[in-house]
Amino acid sequence: MSLMTRKNPAGNGAGVRDRALAAAQYAQQAAQQAQQAAQQAAPTAKNAIPRVRQGAEGAVAWARPRAEEVAAWARPHLDDARTWAAPRLERSGVAVQESIAPAISEAMLNAAHKLEVKPARRRRRWASILTTVTLLAAAASAAAAVLLRRKPVEFGNAQDGGPDEMRAQADQDAGPSLAEANGSQPETESSSQAKKA
Repeated sequence: MSLMTRKNPAGNGAGVRDRALAAAQYAQQAAQQAQQAAQQAAPTAKNAIPRVRQGAEGAVAWARPRAEEVAAWARPHLDDARTWAAPRLERSGVAVQESIAPAISEAMLNAAHKLEVKPARRRRRWASILTTVTLLAAAASAAAAVLLRRKPVEFGNAQDGGPDEMRAQADQDAGPSLAEANGSQPETESSSQAKKA
């Protein structure tokens, strides 16, 4: 049965008080015993620090000559061990280099080739060159056509009319001369008589 759920009878208050007093007396006795133990331990603790220091110094004094003896014994044995191990380690390295390393290297190269992205097919360079040449030729022919249609304007004869009037005037002035130059002028009577003679 739980202490929390149990109903305490009304006349049971004296029992609780008695138990509390008994617990307080027990705690007081335990505190007095702890105080006495602490008073007895204080001189012992004060004496313990020098004792520990003396013990550590003794251990160092005992261990130092033995450590020096072990080091003196180990030096030649260590050299012997190194002399024995060096050629064996070298042979192992050569064996790894000649047998295991090529296999690992080949496996790594195969993996790299599998991971590598295949390059895209190269475009046909001649097609781009041909396109560029064609565009340049078209631009040059357009520029030539514009230049041939224009008649240079003389500075003294410039009219105040707009560019359309100037172009019309230039076409009228250039009409007979261009026709004569390319031979497309219709024959007149004077030119037909000149041909007959």
